[in-house]
Formats: sequence, C-alpha cells, structure tokens
Amino acid sequence: MTTAVSYCTILTSNYLPKALTLAESLRRHENGARLQILLSDIRHDADLPTLDGVDCLSTSVLEISEREVLQLATIYDLVEMATAVKPLFLKALLDDAEAAIYLDPDTFLTAPMDELLPELAASEGGIALTPHFLEPVPADAAIGEAHMLAVGVFNLGFCAVDRRAVPFLDWWWGHLRTECLVEPLSGLFVDQKWIDLGSTLFNARSLRHTGYNVGVGNLRERPLVKDDKGYVNSTNGERLRLFHFHAFDSRRPERLSMRFDHSSEEVLDEDSAIYALCHEYAEILSGFERALPPPPPYPYFEDTRGKRISRRVRRAYRMELATRAASLPVPFLAEEAGAWKRWRRRTWKSKLRSFVGDSAKSVRWVLPEEYDRTKKRFPKLTGKVSSKYAGGDGAWGYGGD
Repeated sequence: MTTAVSYCTILTSNYLPKALTLAESLRRHENGARLQILLSDIRHDADLPTLDGVDCLSTSVLEISEREVLQLATIYDLVEMATAVKPLFLKALLDDAEAAIYLDPDTFLTAPMDELLPELAASEGGIALTPHFLEPVPADAAIGEAHMLAVGVFNLGFCAVDRRAVPFLDWWWGHLRTECLVEPLSGLFVDQKWIDLGSTLFNARSLRHTGYNVGVGNLRERPLVKDDKGYVNSTNGERLRLFHFHAFDSRRPERLSMRFDHSSEEVLDEDSAIYALCHEYAEILSGFERALPPPPPYPYFEDTRGKRISRRVRRAYRMELATRAASLPVPFLAEEAGAWKRWRRRTWKSKLRSFVGDSAKSVRWVLPEEYDRTKKRFPKLTGKVSSKYAGGDGAWGYGGD
C-alpha cells in the first residue's frame, strides 16, 4: 500500500531517546504520523528493539548486502556511517511512499509543517533543502559564513524528496559510498558538501521559510517569541515548525547547546521563548532517557578481538577496498578474525601513505610558497610524493586540487 509521506531518521542506539522525542512531536503535529527509525548499528531485524509508536529498522532494509554494510562500517566512523546511508534509506522508503522526509533525531516539531509538501511539489527535481542561513551573517556572529564554506550551504539535518528525486539519490549515494568523509583538506564534510553541488545539478528547492531547521547557529536571524499557539518568528510572523537541537543535555535545559556558547545571553533568559522551548523539549526527552535501558556500545568501534579500529586503519581499508573488495577481510566477523589480524599487520604502508598524503596537502595549503620552492628545487622527489601519496588512486585518494 502506497502512503503519501514517510518520515524517517537515522541514528545509533544511544540516540534513541532523542528519536522518540522527535517521534512524539511528529505524532502531535503531523496527524499521528509514524517515524521510521533506521538504526545504523543493528544489522538484523531480530536484534531490533520493539517500541510503541515508531518503526525500528535495521540496515537490512538498505539495497546493499550485509557484507557491504560491514565494509561501510569499517571505512567510516560512527557519524560518517550514519550519514553515508541516507540516500539509500530515502530511496528504500520511496518504494512505498510518494515522498520521504528525513529529520535528524535531535530535531523537534513545534507546529504542522504546512508549507513543506507544496514547496516540495514546486521543486523541479523533487528535492527540498534548508540553508543554514537566509540572510548575511554579522561579522561578530559566533558561527559565521566562513564556517559554512567548510560544512556546506545546507543543513542536512532535514531533507525532503519525492519520487522524482531518485536520480539525485543514486548520484548522492555514488559519492557517499566511499566519500562521506570528515576531510577538511579534501573539502569534504560527510554528506553535506556534496549537496552544494547536487542542489544545482538536480534542481533542488531552497526552503526559505524561517521556521524550518532553526537552531543555535541561525537563531540570531530568527528570533522567537511564544504565543498561545506555540513559537513564532518575532520579525516576520512565520511560525516555528522545526527546531534543531545540537549537543543538548536534558539535565541542563537552561543551556541551548553544550557545544556552543550563544552570542546573546538574553536569549536564554527565563522569560524567553527559547528557554521555554528548551524546557519543553527536556521534559519529553528526559522521560524517554529514564524509560530506556542503557544503550549497548557501538559495535563497530572495535574488531572481534576487542582492538580499536583507528582512523588510519579505516582509511587504509578504504584505499584497498577500491581494488580488492571481495578479498578483504571484515573485522566484525569472528570467522575472519585471523585474516583481519594478518591484513592489519600489513597496513603500515597504507597508513604511511595516507599520513604523507595528508601532510603534503597540509604543507601545500599552509606553506604554499615553501612548497613551491621545494617543488622547483626537488622536482623528482615532490613529483613522486604527489603521485604516489597525494592522489594517485582516483576517487579513493587523498590528494588533488
């Protein structure tokens, strides 16, 4: 049976209280809508928790094999893994829904998203996105425009697509399958920077309503007041629809974020709308935190022998995966533990390669004149380093411009 809209989120088990808080707000404001929760740290349906009011899904719902899932979990850390599978999850949901709306687990609805489906329908490509900012940012802002150059124009804590967006989702997955990285030197920030390009290539619509994806970063341009219907932008009267909490601690509801110091102390005054919103959110969230058992540890931090998988090992695995995916052992299968241990012992060359590549790129950007002088003085040496360590393996490399 085809449904009109599917609402979804992706998370690991430790974020379940936040996802259930989102689900509660979704039920309240979207006619009892049910949240689809993809748990990126659970492979088998038999291991899923049974929770009222939501549908918990394992990575088996994705259109890739279990081995491919484990290979993703090897090349990526927790955040990279959860964001990499986003286009696959959205595409899977579109098999049974006309539209799919992704919401980060730490978002919170405060009113029906009345404008969303009309905005999505008006999009040429069947894609609706929310920019971090809709106005120029003052120079003294805590989070400025230069930061957006590093993390991307759009905040992918929200994304809406319909079936016209399938070519876009295929393109997006084509990159995120191997390039969903936090790699500032390569100009990458998980799934977000790719959307700077994809939004143009696939005619995405920029949702310019100031009530969507409001958070600590853009609250300065979207001041809130509270009325008898909820929360509203005091400058233009637009109703707050979706608030995005970042590093929120339900034990400290007077703090909007534990990661950022807000630029205006007045915002968290006890009589302010944002203070009321934080307490409203904390009350629901803390209830789920108390009700749920402690989460299990992330299963992809360590191999089956309990050895932590470092970033360098993950990058080495990623580089080899390009040419020998079928023969590489997986660190999360006990029957491949011996093969994984032998492979890991041989990774020193690959780890050195990535280290030298990253170092060369750092020198090139931080000390460009010195780099150029060295290149002119030792052309053979620098040429060899550049080709061998800093970008000689195409999309899987660490170099290039």
